[in-house]
This record gives sequence, C-alpha cells and structure tokens, in this order.
Amino acid sequence: MSKPNEPLQVDPAELRVAAEQLDGQASSFAEKHQSAHARVGGTALGSGQAAAALPQMLSSWEEQGVQFGAQFARHSEGHRQAAAGYDTTDETAAAGIDDAGSEL
Repeated sequence: MSKPNEPLQVDPAELRVAAEQLDGQASSFAEKHQSAHARVGGTALGSGQAAAALPQMLSSWEEQGVQFGAQFARHSEGHRQAAAGYDTTDETAAAGIDDAGSEL
C-alpha cells in the first residue's frame, strides 16, 4: 500500500483479478438469493397478517437482490475500467519516454 507522498503503484492485472472475483461473488450471491427466495416463496403460512405480508416482503427482497447485483456489476466494471486506464497511462508515458529518448 502506498504511503503519503510516495508514488501510487497499481497493478492492472490485480484489478482485473479483483473484478473476476467480484463477478464470482455476484454469481454466488444471485444463486443463493434466488434459492432462498424460492424456498421462502413456497412457504405456506396459512391466513392472517404473516400470510398477507409475505408477498410484499418477497417483492421487496427481490428488488434488493437486483440492487445488490447491480452494485456488484458496477464495482466489477469500475475495476476493469481502472485497469484499462492505468494501462493506457503506462502506454502513453512509455511512448513519451521513447520519443524523448529518440530525440537525444
């Protein structure tokens, strides 16, 4: 980890690995969330307030699951974009150094 007043060192490959890990976590979350949702949806509560509240709870839970999935996707894509940005910066800087060296 960089310290104050030291150059920032970022490995774009590590950002890509983190993005893949986030994708895996998102997939696992979605699978487990859908499984739990299906099990709860199949619950028979009879009549009364609990039975009346279940559909609303499931709807809310489904919306939250979609939101969490979108957050995983945004974070994963952010890591990929950052990696691409660092690659571009490195390539541009390297070209500038090559150009400066050839002018000597």
